[in-house]
Amino acid sequence: MIKARRRIATTLAFLFLILLVFIVYILHAWNSKNVASEIADFHPTSFEAKVDSPFFYSIGKDLKNGVEINPQASTLMRGDILNFLVSPDNSMIAVVANGSLTIVGRRKAFREVAQVDSIYREPKPIGRSFFRDDEFQWARDSKSLYLTKDEYYESKGSQLFSNNGELWRFDIETGKLELILNPFPAENYFFGLHSGIYFSAPTETGDLQLRYFDGKHTVDIGTPQSTAIPPDALSSEFIESPFRSFDITEYEQKVLGRKGVWIDFDQSNHRRKIQIKADTMIAITEGNSIKGHYYCGEMLRSVFLPGDRYFLFNAYCGNFKGQLLIDSVTQRYKQVPTDTRVYLTLNTESFPNYNISGGGLDAQ
Repeated sequence: MIKARRRIATTLAFLFLILLVFIVYILHAWNSKNVASEIADFHPTSFEAKVDSPFFYSIGKDLKNGVEINPQASTLMRGDILNFLVSPDNSMIAVVANGSLTIVGRRKAFREVAQVDSIYREPKPIGRSFFRDDEFQWARDSKSLYLTKDEYYESKGSQLFSNNGELWRFDIETGKLELILNPFPAENYFFGLHSGIYFSAPTETGDLQLRYFDGKHTVDIGTPQSTAIPPDALSSEFIESPFRSFDITEYEQKVLGRKGVWIDFDQSNHRRKIQIKADTMIAITEGNSIKGHYYCGEMLRSVFLPGDRYFLFNAYCGNFKGQLLIDSVTQRYKQVPTDTRVYLTLNTESFPNYNISGGGLDAQ
């Protein structure tokens, strides 16, 4: 019996040793192939970066406003900001934080518009009404904010084009919410020169049809197959002037390129170059992980400060994780407080490059 126990103990010890050697081998092999992507020749400096007009930004959970990124500036509101839209006159920002859609001014005055929720919530509380936490839009004159009310129902995937959708308007001066259009099965919508609203709604065949609501009646504009509708074809009675604010995804995919931000690959030394107005500002080395080759850095939420001289770049790299502020004139860059975000919203007037189709109005 004692010899049998010794043999079992010896066998288990041997198996454990083999397992330990295998684990050490795997870790060594993984570490030998795991190379972090880094900012090449990383040399941040220090300089003053003030702009002519104030802007909204946050450091961590603190929302602030000013002409520079300043940790000591007054905090307007605290919370994790999940979505935002700056008013056309740049005096207010609508933010989704702490479960609410709130309007915040430059001087800390803020007003809650409504409690909000996501159409992507799982599991859905079937039958419950809610205001959506995205696709809200400022009116051209910054005097009102439009948002969509919905009701959860059983659906395949999200309920992006919901038959339960309703368009509501929040008046900044009175603080009142009023129903504008029901039903409103739209995700993309924009405003006309007068009080009209254009929106994209699905047809029975699954296509998207651009429609126009003049305050009383709704009519179709073009056909569901329309891929490019010029503004002068929107109305036969007057020359239309479409208005819509663009979100951060459109800013990344459309606006940055128009403003001269490019990503260039240098195949000779496996580097990715961040270029602004044809000048290389930062070079990023190639990394390697268990998922394969990669380059650090993120263009989403990387934005210009007002005036387009200073560029806030998200650099999640091996030798630096955080945000860098790049001076496109001197080509210098400096570190700013970790988790700094700048909130900038362009619209059809400040960025008049867009396309109108059956799917609505999008930056181009």
